[in-house]
Amino acid sequence: MSAITARLATRLGALCRNAAAALVAGVWRKASVAEVRDRLAALPVRDQVAIVGGILTALMLLSLLAAQFGIVGMLVFWLTVVVIVN
Repeated sequence: MSAITARLATRLGALCRNAAAALVAGVWRKASVAEVRDRLAALPVRDQVAIVGGILTALMLLSLLAAQFGIVGMLVFWLTVVVIVN
């Protein structure tokens, strides 16, 4: 793997991990985003990939379900995501 590809993969992994941490911290109100991010970073890479991939897959499947209800469904989906993250 070239150096550029490795750097891009590392950056993409960090972005996905941060997004997943924000979603988990939004649902699990006792922990902040930084705490969830630190706990996730402390796990082995295989566990990190499984957790982040599961969360982002669930988010994608929920967005596909919301898309079945048209614009109103997508608006409700995005509003829910914004409320959970904030």
